[in-house]
Amino acid sequence: MTTTPRATARSHSRGRQQMMVAGYAANYGVLCGRYIIAKGAFRDLMQRGCKPKMLLNHKGPEIGEWLTIADDDRGLFVIGRLWNTPRACEAIALYREGCLTGLSLGPKGAAWDTMQCGIKILTAVNRIDEISLCGEPLDPAALIINFRAENRLPGQAFLNGAGQ
Repeated sequence: MTTTPRATARSHSRGRQQMMVAGYAANYGVLCGRYIIAKGAFRDLMQRGCKPKMLLNHKGPEIGEWLTIADDDRGLFVIGRLWNTPRACEAIALYREGCLTGLSLGPKGAAWDTMQCGIKILTAVNRIDEISLCGEPLDPAALIINFRAENRLPGQAFLNGAGQ
């Protein structure tokens, strides 16, 4: 039997309280460098299913898993669980120091229209390989909403910040 890094990381966290994170990985209508994501750009991707990796600052080994990825009126909302690994512990420490405030994704295989000023309007995102916890997201509204210990799947209490 072969043990994958993901399975190994999961086994390390069994029986321990885990850290959960929630926030918007992307927001519609927000200027992100030279592009803006149009409302509905993730619709087809969500219908096909999407399971991106959870990374810290777009590099290194996976630090957890995204449990919920949902396209709503504001953008792409995610909820994830960090594993009990050294890299995930580094992310937790950075968050507690105030150095880790946002989420960032790299849309892949996107369709877009280009405005006369050169800014691209992404109309369809076909792939997302990873969503990272990061210090300064390109989308200034892609912020972590909640980050706390949780030993069960998040529910409304988690999203509202109850029990912090």
